[in-house]
Amino acid sequence: MRLSHYLKVYPCEEKPGYLLLFSTKQGSTVLLKEEKLRSIENASLSPSDAALLARLGMIVEDREAEKRTVFGFLDDFNERSPGLNLTIVLNLDCNFACTYCYEGDMKGNLYMSDTTAAGVVDFIKKKFTENKTSLLVDFYGGEPLLSTGRIVSISRAIQSFIESKGASYRFTIITNGSLLTRRVAEKLAPLGLENVKITIDGPAEIHDRNRPFKSGAGSFHTIIHNIQETCDLVSISIGGNYESHNYEKFPLLLDYLMSSGLTPDRLRGVKFDPVMKGPDQRPLHDHFKGGCTSIYEPWIVRAEALLREEILKKGYNTPKPRPMTCMIESKDAYVVNFDGVLYKCPAFIGQKGFSIGDLQTGVRDYTDLYKIGIWKNAKCAECEYLPMCFGGCRYMVYVREGNVETLDCRKDHLDASLEALIKQDIKYRAKVENR
Repeated sequence: MRLSHYLKVYPCEEKPGYLLLFSTKQGSTVLLKEEKLRSIENASLSPSDAALLARLGMIVEDREAEKRTVFGFLDDFNERSPGLNLTIVLNLDCNFACTYCYEGDMKGNLYMSDTTAAGVVDFIKKKFTENKTSLLVDFYGGEPLLSTGRIVSISRAIQSFIESKGASYRFTIITNGSLLTRRVAEKLAPLGLENVKITIDGPAEIHDRNRPFKSGAGSFHTIIHNIQETCDLVSISIGGNYESHNYEKFPLLLDYLMSSGLTPDRLRGVKFDPVMKGPDQRPLHDHFKGGCTSIYEPWIVRAEALLREEILKKGYNTPKPRPMTCMIESKDAYVVNFDGVLYKCPAFIGQKGFSIGDLQTGVRDYTDLYKIGIWKNAKCAECEYLPMCFGGCRYMVYVREGNVETLDCRKDHLDASLEALIKQDIKYRAKVENR
């Protein structure tokens, strides 16, 4: 047996004589005595240790075969995937006036019609083939809860169809949270609502400046009240968007959540991300000059580590470093805009040339349009981070370059950040094998 190609080995300062092993292929972590690492290298590892390390993806019999398996992972996943995933954009309207709104000048009084909604249901019925066992829908906007009635009608139609197939239907909502009243939660929960993601941009002073109502009034306390009133009915995750000049104040939001009774046991998780710029072809508001064009800017490494540590320190859940894929590479993932036009990623909604069809004509071949499999090259094949990247984010390449012709390589960012994130998990929450 040999060490996996998709393995990172770090020193463990808190336990001298041990090393920290992390599998980028499986997202697993092991604390291993240095002498046992030498046992792997000289083939003297005990059978029980070998079995455990093989199960966790740390050692393999054939590294070249392992590379071929990872290289073909997405193809195999698409062949066997039991799920169908849709993002449904219900409208491009909103009751907020966010300073960095990602929809920019696309927003307006634009709502999904009855005809388009019926077309969505028909599209799902066509795509939900016999091998499918689950359907997950993300309701998106604009502000999706301005279309609560549409969520109800679509969900009822889908739920009855999916359940008749012996399969499961779940949906999530990405919302500003201002309309998530208890009455709304009571209406949606029985229809398959799995999770609500609500954006709060730090403490009240920052949030209300960045995400006010259209009237100019602050929205922070309305959102907090709604979460307090509904978190016993529906699962709620909190996200937030920070900038280089304000991220250090975001832990104050965590303190406020705790003092407001929104303790870790009442929330599904918390995750903060940097504000991103829009592409030159669709800039954010003219007066907004912030945001970044890459998650790989050096200050983001510092911000990510600081904020994630604060989240974990206070006991809230947040995503672990793990293998991940982009929905663009999944053949069973689609975005349906309010007008019935189809895309492969919600970030490309309204971007000229990135439609893959519509509800009437169906899905066109988008292999070249979205550069499917762009990561299938010699450089990526040798990269130990491939399972955590698969070419990165097409949209971020588009923001920087105006096209999706190149890779969004994450190697430098992962080199700079991954060790700290893994050690945070060990310190605050992870059950790590100790051998």
